[in-house]
Amino acid sequence: MFLRVINSGSSGNGYILQDDKEALIIEAGCKLLDIKKALDFNISKVVGCLVSHEHG
Repeated sequence: MFLRVINSGSSGNGYILQDDKEALIIEAGCKLLDIKKALDFNISKVVGCLVSHEHG
């Protein structure tokens, strides 16, 4: 299992905790394309997404 940092900073935060079979998105403050790239476009392995807060 490993944690992949998609981005972190003032432009947003996005992380993926994953192993060979499953992935959990933690914060989704990044572009959908960046998430797909981090998952090698295998979005079927995503089992959930944790979001700590929203911006209005």
